[in-house]
This record gives sequence, structure tokens and C-alpha cells, in this order.
Amino acid sequence: MATLRFKRFTKVHFLKGVGRKLLARFFERFTGELTEQKVDLPKGDLPDDEYFRGLSKLLLSPEGLPDELSEALFAIDEMANDAGQERLQNAVAQSGVEMEFELESSQGDVAMQVWLARPELFAATHNEQRFRRMSSFEYFAAKPGENKRKQFAAPGNEAMEGLRADLDLWFAEHNRGHETTRISRHEIDGEWWFVIRHGDTFSRTAKVERQELTFLHFRPAKDDVVVFSPGHDELRIHAATKGEKELYRREFGVRLRGDNKYFSERKSFTLEPLRLEGKGALKWGGNGDVDGIVLREIEIVRGGGCHDVIIHKADDIFASAEARGEKAFPDSGELVRAVFDVYFEGMKKPRRVEVHPPNILKLGRRCDAAVVQKWLSEKRFRETVTAGNAGAAPLTLHGFPQPAPAADL
Repeated sequence: MATLRFKRFTKVHFLKGVGRKLLARFFERFTGELTEQKVDLPKGDLPDDEYFRGLSKLLLSPEGLPDELSEALFAIDEMANDAGQERLQNAVAQSGVEMEFELESSQGDVAMQVWLARPELFAATHNEQRFRRMSSFEYFAAKPGENKRKQFAAPGNEAMEGLRADLDLWFAEHNRGHETTRISRHEIDGEWWFVIRHGDTFSRTAKVERQELTFLHFRPAKDDVVVFSPGHDELRIHAATKGEKELYRREFGVRLRGDNKYFSERKSFTLEPLRLEGKGALKWGGNGDVDGIVLREIEIVRGGGCHDVIIHKADDIFASAEARGEKAFPDSGELVRAVFDVYFEGMKKPRRVEVHPPNILKLGRRCDAAVVQKWLSEKRFRETVTAGNAGAAPLTLHGFPQPAPAADL
């Protein structure tokens, strides 16, 4: 299996950019843990080159460091980039914290300063960036035939503790460890993000030191995400296994809506607008958020029981069909997957968006999900969801009344 490694903290030039003073302040926070595990940092009186080379060598083996120190360094490492620096500086400005960053501050310098000054603000910003990188979600809408849309009130601490206990029991029964589950809640852009950290199946990795090969046995931590959209009255779930997705669908149905079958409708997306509107389905009338959308790949399944699958790829499927004087899609067969390039405003490189009916959406890294979902809804790639009685007219997702404001947590 892959071994954990820092992306930046093993590079001497990066460590120099952070600087000895900030690094010394950081390691002082973990003096007790370093002493207990007998980890020797480079001496403070060493010349810069020797000091940074020694520290780089030490950080090449994060498994030998105290757990809390490693976790903090990995978080800082992940925020030491353009996007992380921008998010941290915006978070500092919005929180009213008095911090001044020098013009010459490196990205690692900024991340380390925020971690040292306001670790809780750093953690919240880091979590938000991690969430937005999670690109593949499975959608579960409210079951049809609901007599009345229930207003949403965010679950309180007692409900969340009950949820944690129920999830932990399932993980223990499925070889993920006991008492490993933690849940954190975050309200982002009017949606509720629930991050579930739990144990994964047991693993081992080889470790060599002083010509001796040993094995580390450990249970890795794993993060899953459940997002509840009050406006759409649906869940979207980022998890690896079918069992975990079903677990979250049931348990969040109970805690959020009082019914373990509430989020049981999997029909969230359709690709029929591509057949009905052609290139018109790619034209979005947003407020300048998107410069253009290109259809790059489609997958079509034909009937007959012979597993007849057609996968068509091109730089631009519609332009390619026009150049050949042909139809973009055959008359028969079901569109089961489509891949788009979305050119966001001012961006030269497109971001990949994959729609896989009935309920899977995959977004490119850091893709703006709110913009993509708005386009999908406007062009009717989102299926309609019936509200009210069975005989009531179906309403699109935009047609839903907005729920009452969520209760404070």
C-alpha cells in the first residue's frame, strides 16, 4: 500500500520559506510528545543549510512523529498552495482577526502563521477546502408521494450523538473498529455538510530501519461526507462502498426527516436534454460564471441482452457530428453517461463534469458545484421531483418553496 508522505515539508526550499522562527514556534507546541517518543529535532545552533537538511530528512518518515504533530503538518502542507493561501487570507479578513502578512510571505509561511495564531479558524478553512475537493457524489432525493414537505430543523447535539452511536455500531460490525466514529457539522452555502471520520479495515505496511524489516499494523482513518440540501430536499453522499452509502441514506433519513426510507428516490439526473435540444442543452444563461460547455464523451447502451455498449469520444462531439454531416447520437439506445468540459469564466483549462444517471455526479477538482448544478437544473438534466399529492403537478428543483431557517447548533 502507499506510504504517507508530505508533499512540501520534505523540500529544503519550502522549509526555508517558512523560516526557522515559525518552525521553532510550531515544534514548541509538541515538546512533550516529541520527548515522549524520543524524536530529536535538528539543533537550533546549526547553520541554516544543515538545519533545514536535517529537518527535511526527519520529515521523510512521518510515521515516526507524534500523531497530532503529523496531522497538523499534513493540514498545513495541504493549505500551502495558491487556493489555500487565498482561502486562509479571506477567512482571516472575514473573522476580524488582526493579522498582517508580509508581502514576501510564502504560502507555507501564511499557512503556518494562521495555524499558530488561530488553529480553530485554520481547521475550519482546511475542512472547507477538503470538502470541495471531494468530487464524486451519489444523490438521494425524497421519496415520491410525500403528502407534505417537512420543514427542516438542524439536528441538535443529542440527535447527533445518537447518529454517531448508530454509525459506530455498524462500523464495528463490519470490521471498521469500535469507537472510532466522529462527526462534524458545517453550514456551507446554505447546505449542511456532515463529515464522518471513522476507522477503515485493518492494514499493515513494511518499515525498514537499521537493516531491520518490521511491519506496522494499524487501522487507517477514513473520511466520508454527507451533504443535505434543504432547498432540494435531498442527500448527496461521498463514500467508497455501497454498504456505507446505504447506511448514511437510512440513518440520515431518520435523524433529518424521521424516516429511514425518506431519501429513497435515486432518479436525480437524465441525459435526454442532449437528444431533445442538442447543442442548445449546453448553452447556459448564467451571469458570466461559465464561458462555454463542450460535450466530450457519451456512453450508449443498446437493448437486446448482448451488453452492446458504444463509447464515443471527441474534442467536441456536436462539432464532430456537424463536420461529418451526421447525427451526434444514434436513434436507438439509452444514454447512460456523458462527460462535459466546463470552461469557467476566466479559466483557460476546463473542468471535467460527468453525469451518470440515475443519480451520480462527478465534478472536476475544485469545480464550482453550485454553478454546475444550476446549469443542470436550468437545462433539465435534473429530474423533476413531485411535491404534494400524487396528482399534484411536478415541480422542478427550483420550484420548491424554501424551508424555514435551520436551528442554531
